[in-house]
Amino acid sequence: MRVVVVGAGIVGLATAYQLITSGATVRCLDAGAPMGARSAGDTRIFRVAHGDAGLVAEARRASELWDDWSITAGRTLVGGERAKVSGPRVPAWSAAMTAAGAIHRVVDGVLYDPAGGVLDLVAAGAFLTAAVQPEQQTVETIDPDATLHLADGTTDRPDAVVVAAGAGTPDLVRPLGVDVPAELEHHARFTFAGPADQACHLDARGDDLPAHPLASTYQHRTRSGHWAVGGHLPDADTAWELGADEVARRSREAIVDHVRRLLPHLDPTPVDELRCTPMRGAGDGVHRARTGAVHVVWGDNLAKLAPRIGEVVAADVVGDTPVGGGAADHAP
Repeated sequence: MRVVVVGAGIVGLATAYQLITSGATVRCLDAGAPMGARSAGDTRIFRVAHGDAGLVAEARRASELWDDWSITAGRTLVGGERAKVSGPRVPAWSAAMTAAGAIHRVVDGVLYDPAGGVLDLVAAGAFLTAAVQPEQQTVETIDPDATLHLADGTTDRPDAVVVAAGAGTPDLVRPLGVDVPAELEHHARFTFAGPADQACHLDARGDDLPAHPLASTYQHRTRSGHWAVGGHLPDADTAWELGADEVARRSREAIVDHVRRLLPHLDPTPVDELRCTPMRGAGDGVHRARTGAVHVVWGDNLAKLAPRIGEVVAADVVGDTPVGGGAADHAP
């Protein structure tokens, strides 16, 4: 079976890798360099903790796969830093983890996830890129019969296509009748010098100063040993129309202010910045659809689940498992 995967971010590469290990012949295409766009940056938070028991179960399987890939790659891809969650969502998340049989504990209102840690995205991307060998090639359109029309004037007609092209997915699959949300927003996270030997932290306690309101923050160690902090600002401050520079400016003001007041162990001057363009309001969750021989996967916060997403999508493709067009799943 020959499959073309459109997209060489972490999800596309993971899917291509799982297809290869399933015996398929795979061609992976991306308009840009591998591990760009939403997969850029050196680290992400891996966590089993989620607010949905199905996602908890899938994250547990993803953890097993990350361990397997670490052995194959010859290096640790998810560290042992652990993760913790604070704020009003703790009871619901604890209930979801209990329902899924995931080990955790809640102490003084903080949920501790012992399976959490820092995902080394650079190492994971290098491992997958070496195995998959993606090509830099722009896919302009996809026909209902899975014929791909490429920017260099050539076409390709594989047995199946997987579209995991991030922000490029909606335009590619809309003509096929698959409705993928297309509204984007800007986001930026910042890195600060200071102690970083601590658990990853998802803090939903909020920071409601009128000048710099933050609904929540996420924090973790980077590869360089610094501390990354990102925050979720009001929609009005992350709107696409504002432009990446303005959203980054507003985000920087809010995050630096937050660091000065609540994270005094850090130097409040950012040493690095990472920007991305997530789907507006997506949150946790994976969505899949299929039309004919074209399989589509999309969502947000997907890096941590990438091996499991790839495993499930590869099974769909190789096993010809029917997935309803436009269907949305709370788990992979």
